[in-house]
Amino acid sequence: MRKFFGIALLAVLVATLFAPMAMAQSSTGKVTVSGVVYTKWLWGNMRRDIALQNFTDGPGDTYGDNGQGTEVYVYLDSRLSRAVQVHAAFASRFYSNLWTNFGGWGNPSGSNDCTGNPAGTVPNCGEASPLTSQYVKLRGATVTLTPGYSWMDTAVIGSNDFGMFDPFVVGRIRYIDRYNGSGILLQGSASGRSLTWDAARVSLPRYWAGPSYNTGSYMGADASYVGQLKYKADKWNVGGIFNWVNDIEIDNTDLNWDNGRSTRTRFRQSVFGVKAGFQPNEMIDIRAAYYYSDYESANDLAPANFFALSGFSPVPAGKHTDWTGKVNVDFNNIGDSGFSVKLEGFRIGGEYSSIMAARRESDVLLTEGHESFFALPGPDNSSFGVFAGNPSKIGYGGWNGNAQQLATINIDNNVTDFEEPLAETCIGWEGVTIVPMYTKGPLEALAEFSWIGRNTNWQAWGDATRPIDSALYPNMESDAGVGSYRSAYAPFANKETTIALGKVKYTFDVGKGLELQAKVKYIGETDERMNEARFLPYKAGDCATSGTLGCKNQVNNYYGNYSTAAIYGNPNVIEVNGVRGYQWKPFDSLSDDDRDLSMLHLGASLGYQLTNDLNGTIGYNYWDADLQDGNTAFQAYQLHKMASGKHIGNQLWLRGKYVLAGMEFGIEWQYNFGTFEPDFGGGFVPQIATQKIAEDAHVPVGSKGFSGRFGGWNSLEKVEFDHQRLKAFMKVQF
Repeated sequence: MRKFFGIALLAVLVATLFAPMAMAQSSTGKVTVSGVVYTKWLWGNMRRDIALQNFTDGPGDTYGDNGQGTEVYVYLDSRLSRAVQVHAAFASRFYSNLWTNFGGWGNPSGSNDCTGNPAGTVPNCGEASPLTSQYVKLRGATVTLTPGYSWMDTAVIGSNDFGMFDPFVVGRIRYIDRYNGSGILLQGSASGRSLTWDAARVSLPRYWAGPSYNTGSYMGADASYVGQLKYKADKWNVGGIFNWVNDIEIDNTDLNWDNGRSTRTRFRQSVFGVKAGFQPNEMIDIRAAYYYSDYESANDLAPANFFALSGFSPVPAGKHTDWTGKVNVDFNNIGDSGFSVKLEGFRIGGEYSSIMAARRESDVLLTEGHESFFALPGPDNSSFGVFAGNPSKIGYGGWNGNAQQLATINIDNNVTDFEEPLAETCIGWEGVTIVPMYTKGPLEALAEFSWIGRNTNWQAWGDATRPIDSALYPNMESDAGVGSYRSAYAPFANKETTIALGKVKYTFDVGKGLELQAKVKYIGETDERMNEARFLPYKAGDCATSGTLGCKNQVNNYYGNYSTAAIYGNPNVIEVNGVRGYQWKPFDSLSDDDRDLSMLHLGASLGYQLTNDLNGTIGYNYWDADLQDGNTAFQAYQLHKMASGKHIGNQLWLRGKYVLAGMEFGIEWQYNFGTFEPDFGGGFVPQIATQKIAEDAHVPVGSKGFSGRFGGWNSLEKVEFDHQRLKAFMKVQF
């Protein structure tokens, strides 16, 4: 009897609690609940287990290649009426929420207070840190209105990725999650939707949408305003877009608060663009686009300049204007032959900038661009790896495939894994691309030829009246090494790139389908960098080459008291095992910083549909890169591991996918192995690694190398790489 009474009481309580909700649903519409459970497994022999992401380039973020973690996404959708619809998303983050955290309670550091831990160690703080506490938070909320007005189709208020605009101006926004951005979007149409328009106010993301990757101290009113108009006729279309960015700060000189507080402009930008297309028939497609940007930052509220060898910002300092444009002509299936040709001519202005342009997940150029295997300055894909404590994050092997080009230096490869695409900047690129293609039955083949020059080819940052170590342009990780994905500017440049490739895919009628792919690609890239003698740091003959060695330090000024000696200092005279000479080669020749890259890439893969639910692919890639990237006088801007020499890279990979009634399981394993044989030229005395150097640089005691202008260590020994990595995931939708 007591049991029956208890059950009855519980039933009454539940009915009382949920009756209002049921009534609300019956009168205003049902709430639909859906979601995703996503589990990731990472494994690699770099043995870092702090975070479930292979790479980060954000300050305070961390990375790893080992661990397991689970995220859950919950979506709530409700149509309240014909005119009102609501969507909300909640999600957990597994950033450092590994299964080994035991539900967020793990605390390997043994500390009760984690608030003072430096960046990179916070994930050891268990429940005390949001990075490991397995929290759930609101990831997006959107209200969509369809009022039925003749002049407006929809109004979207709240979270949005704003992917309906243009990657050159306002691109699809993504940072970890799809809908981190928020704003108000209005959309309308006329003439049977031949004419469409979009207008939005987007709140500026304070994490990256301004000089020095922030929007200042006062950010509540910072916004990007964008509008576009498109008209499509039978055989032609035309459109225009305008974007205005306003980043303001409180004016601290306004001492009278009785009438409110005045503001000042920290950063302001205007970008407009026009696009047109013409399709006279099914075979021919012609498109053209032109963009112009005008922007300025306040020197006392944003960086006035950057250190010449490494400055970080998504936009140059000061006031700049520039234009960007491209023309595409496609000839499709010429004469029903299966043969097509795509042509593209482009100019991406070196000083063009749109702070809200696409940062990832877009590709604005036809060319394949650079290889993602070599993505950062060091031979092992490290940044600033010449110094202790800066190991490679993504590891040897970089990312998969070729890079995607974006018209910004505000590139975002943060929080990515190795099997994702790499984004690279194409700021300053200008050239042509030709892509012939052939498709017939099971055969698909294409080729590419691209020539790419630079409109950032200049001497002394393009203004020889300024000091060399005070630049208006952020150098990021610099242009040293085989590749560097977000470095568009360098103090001296005279660069051009040639890309030629061929790819083929053939599907054999075997079983459920056997797919063979093969590729050959060549990249040739030259950069004379400094090419005027007036910019050499010291006067001719300043450092003795015979007799009593030593340098007089007679500075060679290129303008007033400005000299490149500010960044290319002279070496000391040292003695090693009885051999006396310079610690590094003196910078006394225009060829000391020359860059010449010749790279061959070969790849092949074989894929098979094993069952209706399971497919697998095995592949192999090979890279052979000969790189001259200056000598020890240049020493990779004395900030990175030098990469001059012979690079041989190999990659064996396996990929699989299994689908089962709402569940998707994917896996990729890579074995990246290769060698790097340094060739740093002569004119210096090799040093010997001490115990301390060996511990800091992870080289054998007694091995040869040299210490540079800023310290650090560059090894002269052959390096053998042997890296394995694996990512598996399970995605279940409900």
